This record gives sequence, structure tokens and C-alpha cells, in this order.
Amino acid sequence: MIKYINTLKAYLLRCTIIYLLISNCLADELNENKISLLEEYLSSVNNISFTFQQTTDDKSIKGWMIIEKPNKIRIEYEEPEDLIIIGNNHYLILYNANDNLTTNLENKGPWNILTNAEINLSNNRDDKNINGFVEEIKEIDMKDGKHLFYKILMKNNNSFFPPIILHTSIDPIKILGWSINDANKTYIKIIDIIKINEKELNKEVFELRQEDRNSGNVWVGPFNRAPANRNPDYR
Repeated sequence: MIKYINTLKAYLLRCTIIYLLISNCLADELNENKISLLEEYLSSVNNISFTFQQTTDDKSIKGWMIIEKPNKIRIEYEEPEDLIIIGNNHYLILYNANDNLTTNLENKGPWNILTNAEINLSNNRDDKNINGFVEEIKEIDMKDGKHLFYKILMKNNNSFFPPIILHTSIDPIKILGWSINDANKTYIKIIDIIKINEKELNKEVFELRQEDRNSGNVWVGPFNRAPANRNPDYR
């Protein structure tokens, strides 16, 4: 009897191990399919413009963003926010319109998942051929169906940037928003996609011309803003 019980225990243990191995294999395959789905969608978008709601801590503001791959981006906000962000192959330019001041930063960060010409993702952190590591994928049931949340770390030379969490629908797949795990805890929710994959874009959208800075007429987004109201100290 004891021998029978020990044999049964061994059999159940083997079955449990086999079940766990199969479950892990199926989960890995499912995650790989979800990663491929996101890769294909991101690769299919050459340019896109949309309005969004940005929430940082307890503050919320409406904005507009236009992206053209590779690396071009412009962001504007509704009043009273005077910040304009312009990205190109070299810099991320932060322009305070009321002060007429610019700050140049390196155009590298978690947002590169939206601006890179090529996206290669994997759930294998040590894969040398990737530019983004998918650390986690969560599938959550929402009112309009299942949504996916991808926690992704974009490569920064030999390390990684802080994670960006992409929020997507599934059928059809499209990006609904994202959050970046930085000190500001910024969340972007896409409100309306205005245009996607236009054949021709006005390249001046990604410029900040001196004549426009001089006049204060620096806005190109959909918010119909008056020329920048220059602060007296900067005139």
C-alpha cells in the first residue's frame, strides 16, 4: 500500500511538472504573438497626428502631437501652457514661447518606441538584436473588450531607459495611450487620431523658424492660439 501511494505521488508530481512546463510554453508563445502584433502595428505607422489628454500627478491638460519617423516629433498644448516640444534626428528642443527660450536635450528616451524607424522587441532581455525589452504584458478586460498593457524598456546603449507602458486595444490593435515611469508619473491618453500615414507632410511642422519666434506666431497645432504673449522681462 505504501509503495502504491509513493508511486501515485511520483506520478502526480511528474504530471504537475509536465503541466507547468506546457503552461509556460503556451504562455511564452502567446506573449510572443502579442509582441509580434505590437511590432507589426508600430512598423506600419510612418506618421501620425492626434490629440491627447496628459495627466501628471493631479494636473491634466489637452495636447496635440505629430510624429514622423524617424525621430521627428512636435507637441503643443492648449492654453495656458506655452511649452512646445520639437524632436529631430539630433535634439529634443523644449521651447517656452512666452519667454522665447529654448533648451536642447538628446532625443533619446522611452518615447523612441514611437519614433524609431525600426522596432525590434523581445521578452529576452539579453537578445542583442533588439532595441526594446518587453518585461511584462497584462491583458485586462475593459468595457469595450480586452486591452493589453505592455511594459517595455527601450535600449540606451548598454543599459535601458525607464519603462514605458503602452496601452493598446486588441481587435483592431491600436495604441490608446501610454505612461512613463518617471518622477512625474506622466500618463498620455489618446483622444482622437487626426491623420495617419499621410503621403506628404509639411516638413516645416518640425521646425522652429526664427521669424516665427520673433513674431510669437509659433503655433501650428489645432488649438487656434493667438501669438505668444511675451513676458516683459524677455523682450
